[in-house]
Amino acid sequence: MTDDRPRHPDKDVEKFLRDAEENHHWKFTKGKKYFKGKCPCGAHLKTVHLTPSNPNYLTNLRHYFARLDCWTQEATP
Repeated sequence: MTDDRPRHPDKDVEKFLRDAEENHHWKFTKGKKYFKGKCPCGAHLKTVHLTPSNPNYLTNLRHYFARLDCWTQEATP
């Protein structure tokens, strides 16, 4: 885990964020009620809520990232 951002309160979402940072080179910064994620190519931006109300939030988040070209291609840091 990177030391420059706090942990997400949901352990499954935190695991997903950590995977995105380590394996796909996304950068997440902490906002007031969300994390802001930036892709390595600079074309995509995604907010991840701290307290999502949808029980399928993590599934929807995974599907969103899977649709991105920069997620499936080999990223260069």
